[in-house]
Amino acid sequence: MAGKKQATFEEKMNRLEEIGNKLDSGDLSLDENLNLYLEGQEIIKDLEVTLQEAKKKIEEKTKSE
Repeated sequence: MAGKKQATFEEKMNRLEEIGNKLDSGDLSLDENLNLYLEGQEIIKDLEVTLQEAKKKIEEKTKSE
């Protein structure tokens, strides 16, 4: 069973920007706004994890030098 390709950090950032632009437009229904907001929150959580992992790798690398 093939899994879904994981989006890159940059792709997630681009999607988050798209969501922000759509939310700012004011042209969406309440349900659409809510769904986009929730999607954005999930993306933010994923990005925070990615950044924390990168920070940990950097700290480990600099400690060993």
